[in-house]
Parts: sequence; structure tokens; C-alpha cells
Amino acid sequence: MKKRIFIYLILFMLIFATLAAAQNISLQDPWYSKKEQGKYGGTLISTLTGDPKTFNILIAKETSSTDVLAGYIFEGLLTRNGVTTELEPELAKEWSISEDGKVYTLKLRRGVQWSDGVEFTADDVIFTFDLISDQQIPTSSRDVMLIDAEFPEYKKLDKYTVQFKLAKSFAPFLNNLTAPILPKHKLYSIWQAGDFNKVWGINTEPAEIVGTGPFKLKEYKPGERIIMVKNNLYWRKDPAGKTLPYLENWVRIIADNQETKSLLFEKGQTHFLAVRGIDYKRFASKADQNDFTLVNAGPNFGTDFLIFNLNPRNPKLKEQPWKLEWFNNIHFRKAIAYAFDKQTMISQAMAGQGTPQWSPVSSPNKVYLNQDVKKYPFNLEKARQELKAAKFYWDDSGKLYDQNDRRVEFNILTYAENNTIISLMNIIASDLRNLGMKINASPIEFNKLVSKLDNEWDFDTIIIGLTGGVEPHSGSNVWPSNGHLHMWNPRQKNPATEWEARIDELFRLGAAATSIKQRQKYYDEFQEIIAEKLPVIYTVVPNSIYAVRNNLKNTDITAYGGVIWNIYELYLED
Repeated sequence: MKKRIFIYLILFMLIFATLAAAQNISLQDPWYSKKEQGKYGGTLISTLTGDPKTFNILIAKETSSTDVLAGYIFEGLLTRNGVTTELEPELAKEWSISEDGKVYTLKLRRGVQWSDGVEFTADDVIFTFDLISDQQIPTSSRDVMLIDAEFPEYKKLDKYTVQFKLAKSFAPFLNNLTAPILPKHKLYSIWQAGDFNKVWGINTEPAEIVGTGPFKLKEYKPGERIIMVKNNLYWRKDPAGKTLPYLENWVRIIADNQETKSLLFEKGQTHFLAVRGIDYKRFASKADQNDFTLVNAGPNFGTDFLIFNLNPRNPKLKEQPWKLEWFNNIHFRKAIAYAFDKQTMISQAMAGQGTPQWSPVSSPNKVYLNQDVKKYPFNLEKARQELKAAKFYWDDSGKLYDQNDRRVEFNILTYAENNTIISLMNIIASDLRNLGMKINASPIEFNKLVSKLDNEWDFDTIIIGLTGGVEPHSGSNVWPSNGHLHMWNPRQKNPATEWEARIDELFRLGAAATSIKQRQKYYDEFQEIIAEKLPVIYTVVPNSIYAVRNNLKNTDITAYGGVIWNIYELYLED
């Protein structure tokens, strides 16, 4: 009995010591909001498309996971302003760059705490970059960090200062410092044991997931909801010096599709909604009577496209090796491009609320978008000419065959949770059928689609999208041939084609260049290669339209930031 009491006493002392240490941490470098003073409390309710696959943000590849974590539970050293898109301090309070552009020194905010009360320090930053540089961890963050295949040197100068040393000047490096920082005290021993890739799965106790962001994970019920609660130790302050966020809770309902999301909003059960173009007029007619505002923020930063599977490791090639021959034929890919009726896509799938996309750089990107890339306006006659050039032919009934008398038939997959992209798929499939092709168009669950892209590789073509952004080098996990998300033929040991090798070189040159003008030159050529070689074919960009309850205050809604980029400042008015 005495032994048990002694053990309890030790445990009590340890807990007390931990709490005392947490209470002694003084936040010396807070951030203060310049927005109007808000009201504390309340529950924000919104929706998510699909269940997360992991709560481990470093290995998450799908938006169903990252949309839960990035910026809300985990934060980077730097972030981008949702209105200006400019880089701003986040966990770092300031930074300096050496004259030769090779040394980056960052001063961290002092007294920031993880949501469990442990202080955030330079050790966490070093630990995170140890994880990113670990070849055994399948993270896309590593691809964008590499400079001529080498990872930057990094070290701790003191408790609140870290330094990165690059082999050469690397313009996108600051953008790379938006990568989320992870807690060493929670994950170091797990990493050392070789189990990092298994940690923080969807069955993890919410209290185990520790971040520096404005919210903490409280509850996850698969297929139903994710509940997040305010992080009372957050480092951002309101104008009066009180801890943000204003919101006490955030409930995120898991919705299977856009119809469910729209219905929840129309019933008054959610606070904001991304509105499809086809629903724009209906929502506009209801805005006043239902006390919400409709905001059209213009073309969004995302891109949707069809991917050809050019991967020789596709397991289905054992049964149908000729499909790789078709897809590798540039005339075949150009024929498909000419069959994309983008005006019909905009008018039918988006009710006129969209813009044709021709380039891998986002339409609203005013700095790096190349407007002069090759375009393929809808023209089925030109598509037929390209197919003839590739030695395809039609029988008397109009069915298309290759030169070895094989009927042209392939599958198009997309994700089932978005009816707009399903409409795009159906429009594309219809026009390809008009060319005599047999097209099997199927929507499947989003996470299954990502698995096919990421590790199974057993597909013909897929229509999917990327979220886009400001810095082109952020796509270095997609466009260079060794990228984890080089979707048509990922993780190549050596470039499979000369044009892919050239893209590799252009990304190296673009990263090393110091002037915007020089970088534009390299990224212009990269866009021209993609438009000419067509490993992916772009569809159309929907406008960013949001319906927002009028009692949700302090919003700054943009195509880049959306509604909740500054969620720590948002509040609900009675």
C-alpha cells in the first residue's frame, strides 16, 4: 500500500512539475490582430469532402487529410497571406538572408507552446527537417527542398534561432519554409524506432496529436464529423491582447458530395459553402432572405486535368501492353486535347462561371502564368487528323482501331465526391465516343483514386486536380521526373524522355535564378513543354464562389485564401 502511495505521489509531482513548467513559459513574441475586436465563443460548422486518411501531415498526400491539418493544427515557420499572397512570419518572427543568397537565418517566436503546454523551440525545427530529409519517410516536402539533388544544411544556433545553408542561391527556399513543424517531444522516439510512417493514423487518440495551430483535434467519427476545439495556448492575440481564436469549437461534417454540402448550407446547418457555378443563380436568389452573402472571388488557383498513365510499371500492362503505346503517341494525346470542348464544360458544368485552363500554372497567378502556350481549341476534325497521323483508322460503323486492328477502348476515372468534375468527365467521354473510341467513365471514392495514382498505378486515365499556388517550385514534387506526384510516371530514377529531362533542368535553373524576369523565362518554357507534350490535358477553372453567413465576421475572402485562411480572427455574431 505504501509503495502504491509512493508511486502516485511521484506521478502527481511529475504532473505538477509539467504544469508548473508550462505556466512559467512566457510568450514574448505574440502576433496582434488588426481586425475589429470580436466576440469569444461559438461553434463554426463547415463541411469536408471525404474522410482523412491520416493525421500525420508530413506523409499526407490528399486534401481530405491536409485540409484538416495544415494551418489549423500545424503551422510553418512562414506562411502566405490569404489576400496579398505574400510570405509572412508565422512560427518564425523574422528572417535574414546573406548577400550571396545562400544562408538563411530565422529567429523564432519565444514562448510559443505546443497545445500540450511544452515550449516550441529550435529543437522542433531541426527535428522536423531531420524527418523531411529522411529517405525512409515518403513525404512530398522533401522534393521541393532538394537543390541539385542535395538537401540544405541546417543547424540550431540557439534555443530560438535556426540557420539553413544552401549549396547555391535558391529563390524558392523561403516558400519551402511554410512546411509544417512537428513536435520533437512527441515523435522523436517513434522516429528513432522506425515507426514514424505509422504514427498519428486515423485511429489515434485525439489528445496525442499536438500542434501549435489555433485548434486541437477533439473527436473524429469516420463518415460523420471531425470536432476541433480552441487551442487556449495559441500565440496570436486579439487587439486587446487576449488569446485567439475567438471560436470555441469547429465542427466539420464529412459530406459525400456537393449536393449534401449545399443542402446542409441551405438548411442553415453550416456557416459557409464553396458554391458551384451551376448553383450560382439559385444561391443568388436566396441570399437576402436566408441572410447570407454570395462572394465571387474570380478564377481559383486550382487546376483540373486528365492524366495519361505513361508508367511502364502499370500492372495492367501485362494484359494490355498496347495502351502504353497509344498513350505514348503524341498524336494520340493531341487528338484527345482537341476533343476537350471547354466552352461546353464551362456552360454546362459551371453555368458560365469558369475559365479555360491551358497551363500548369494557376490562372490567377499574375507573375508566372504564360498566356502564350500552345492551345487546343475544340475541333474534332483536327482530332481525326491527329489520329490518322498516328495510323489509327475507323471501320464502316465509325469505331476506332489502331494499326494492329485493336479497338480503341480505355477507362477514365475521377472522384465521386464532386459532381462538377463528374460532369467534366462525362462531356469529355461523350466527345471521345464521337471519335469512335469506347470510353468507360467511372467515378470512384477520392482516397481510392489517390491510391491508384500514388502506389497502385493501375489505371488508364484519371481526371483529378491540384490546389495550385503562387510559387512554381512548389510543383517540384509533381513536374520533375523523380517527383512523388509526377503522376503519369512517378519517381523515375532517370528521366524517361528528353522533354522530362529538360523540365528537370528548368526547375533547377528556375530555383537558382535570383531575378523574377529570369525565373519567368525558365517557367515559361516549362509551361510550353507541358502544353506541347501533353502528359496531362487541362480542363477548365471554376470561379471561386462562396456563400457565407452574415453573422460570420472578420472574413477576407479571396480565390487564394478562401473563407477561413484567417480563421483565428473569425467570430460569430449573435
